[in-house]
Amino acid sequence: MYTINESVHIVDGMNKLNSPIVSATNMSLNDSKAKKTAVMTLLAGILLMSTSIVALSVRPASAFDPGGPPVGGAAPSVPTGNWEWMLYQPTGGSYSPQTQINKDNIQYLETRWIFPIPRAGADSKRAVQYGSITPPLIVDGTVYFSTRDKRVYAVDAATGKIIWVNNYMNTYDPNWHRGNYTGGWLNPPASETHAINYYRDKGWLIPSATACMVYGIDAKDGKTAWVVKPEVLCGTNAEFGDVAKGQIGTIGNQGVMGSQSNPPVFQGNIMFVPWGGGSGSGGRAFVSGVDMSDPQNPRRLYREFVQPPAQGDPEWAIKQCTQANGNGWYFEYPRYLEGINHPARDREPTYLATKCTEVDPEVVRNDWIDMVPGSPHFGKMHTASAIAPVWGQYLLDPQTGIVFVGWGDEGPYPNLTHRYGPAVHGSGFTAHDIRTGKIVWWFDANIRDLWDYDCSWSGTLANVQGKTAYIKPCKNGIVYALDGATGKPFWIYDGGTFINRGGPPWADNGQNYGVDRNNNPRSPDACCRLTKEHMSRQWMNYPQKGPIKTACYTACMESDVAYDGKKVYVMHYNDYRTLLVGNVRPFGNNGAGTDAALNAQAPPRNWQLSALDVNTGKVVWTNQETGYGYRGGISTTGGMVQIYPQDGNLRWIDADTGKLLHQKYFGISVNVMPTIGAGKDGKYRIYTFIGGGGGGFQAPGVSATVDGSLIAFGLPDVIPQPQVITKEVIKEVQVPKEVIKEVVKEVQVPKEVIKEVIKEVPKEVTVETVSPISYAAIGIGVVLVVISGVLFSRKKKV
Repeated sequence: MYTINESVHIVDGMNKLNSPIVSATNMSLNDSKAKKTAVMTLLAGILLMSTSIVALSVRPASAFDPGGPPVGGAAPSVPTGNWEWMLYQPTGGSYSPQTQINKDNIQYLETRWIFPIPRAGADSKRAVQYGSITPPLIVDGTVYFSTRDKRVYAVDAATGKIIWVNNYMNTYDPNWHRGNYTGGWLNPPASETHAINYYRDKGWLIPSATACMVYGIDAKDGKTAWVVKPEVLCGTNAEFGDVAKGQIGTIGNQGVMGSQSNPPVFQGNIMFVPWGGGSGSGGRAFVSGVDMSDPQNPRRLYREFVQPPAQGDPEWAIKQCTQANGNGWYFEYPRYLEGINHPARDREPTYLATKCTEVDPEVVRNDWIDMVPGSPHFGKMHTASAIAPVWGQYLLDPQTGIVFVGWGDEGPYPNLTHRYGPAVHGSGFTAHDIRTGKIVWWFDANIRDLWDYDCSWSGTLANVQGKTAYIKPCKNGIVYALDGATGKPFWIYDGGTFINRGGPPWADNGQNYGVDRNNNPRSPDACCRLTKEHMSRQWMNYPQKGPIKTACYTACMESDVAYDGKKVYVMHYNDYRTLLVGNVRPFGNNGAGTDAALNAQAPPRNWQLSALDVNTGKVVWTNQETGYGYRGGISTTGGMVQIYPQDGNLRWIDADTGKLLHQKYFGISVNVMPTIGAGKDGKYRIYTFIGGGGGGFQAPGVSATVDGSLIAFGLPDVIPQPQVITKEVIKEVQVPKEVIKEVVKEVQVPKEVIKEVIKEVPKEVTVETVSPISYAAIGIGVVLVVISGVLFSRKKKV
């Protein structure tokens, strides 16, 4: 912040100096004085210019300017000291271009302060939930975060002292909610807050709220600035119907809207928010746009559905292809594996996706519809069918006005007997024009998702092969790099040998996602292809009824990615467990638990951090460990990748090599990525939570229900300097005696060495930070060189 101000100040100073300098050349000078002045000016200008150019040449260049999209180029930028969105900025990436804390000094990191998170007061209306799972924001010297029970805090970034707390949603009465939104179509406010964002041009903080509600907080004083209620964001009781009585609403809704959505995105005064149904509880998913010109009187602009109505629409998938001008894509995983010659994986991919215009309409006709003769819902959508809420940041390309959204599971799972088709747009991505809400393109990443392999976490916008790309992982463990304008894949990364894609010894009777039980993608049992048979498959190992052995019980990948302009960092994990299939119910998912005896035979959990070349998707390096899982995000800064695996260790990994640089052990797992920013003192600190952030089933033994604390790590005021140590070593050397014989012989006598002195000089590391003043210095140098030339010229003329 103040670095930018310094630059402006210097530029202003240069402008003021221009006139006096030019005027000075018009003064008459005597020969001697002119010659001396010109020479000194020339030397000073050249020296200043050369040193400044050298300084700029070693200055690290960031991947993109803070606050701007990655496609802005790789020009040097000045870090703002802020981390303003869940993933740093509206285009994602979780990358801060700061270099004050870096891989050369991370070992000196020390605790600067700890803020124990207080428990909620007696007026709290939320269930007891400890700690926070929202990445901390740092804005102009203040840290903002939301607790799991929906309190929002502001603390001083340099000291950890509390500034204010907002309790609006923590004390929001769910009974009032239930009384006004009847029929059970809208879930009341629940615990958990996954994100909070700062909107600089408006001065608002907006946290995850609850279904069909958004509220803003004034960042300065913590007061609730405005609230947008369900009538505006979603609709009325008549539109959504009476779920309890089985009455379908006028918009074709017959289920429950999910418990929450993440903070919105803005372009100008247009606020864009997606809304999903409850997982396995119905609810027709859509995106809504609201005019926020007057926050006290918001006005809905549009409501665009991403799911067919309860009455069913046999042409749904076909219409979605047409409306996107053919820019709809299906990912057939067995075809991808065939293309790389799985399991050998010794070929470049020959298949990345199937364009919707190339699909037989008969295969995708009746998408989402219950096609079981005699079923109470035959020819319509089953009541439990839904697209779950979104867990992640929605990305905005400010140049095009396109918003990118990843959608949750297609519930119910794992028994899909009463739902035919690929389920467009569940477990996939949609790109929307923020002005109208219309879908620009879509990508079905998990056609016929048989087990919660949704895509509801966040991705990043990146520069791939000179174009804007949307890079997004799903819980199936696959990362997709898609053209931001059309959705066409640039590349696809699959964890491969690390992710167990079926086959003995563990998954010999298990999931058939991409392969059959023998790890063969060419088998007719390898799911799922765009065929009628596969679009009606009932569950993973159908027709068997025994337990399904899964490599990823909840997900192969359930965390956000990071991007630094050159590499994309992704995290996989394996969680080997069994899954039992239950009967389809009117509402709710239909898993029937797990097989404890088989679970005991499962391989240990493991995780793998991978760095991928952003242009090709090729692996640059990997780092993996065994014994625990990983959930949450990844962030990168100062040549490091920051991760918090669920063994209780916060780790810093070298972004160039994948080697461990440093770690701190806390003994408790947390599902929140660290962030970094500066206080008003200009010093950067790393902020993370200790405890209170969950961990749950991914890390038994290091999970606990504790209040939790926010902790700030920073460098010491004085970093220890390397010292030159001289050691004196005295070594005795035996000198052979001279031997005299009658026979004269020439004897070579070694030189006598009395002592040796060995000096050991450790390498001294210099951390160099170049200020934007260097830019001004170059300018001054150029001016001085020009002046010297003018002075010599005038001398010659005189």
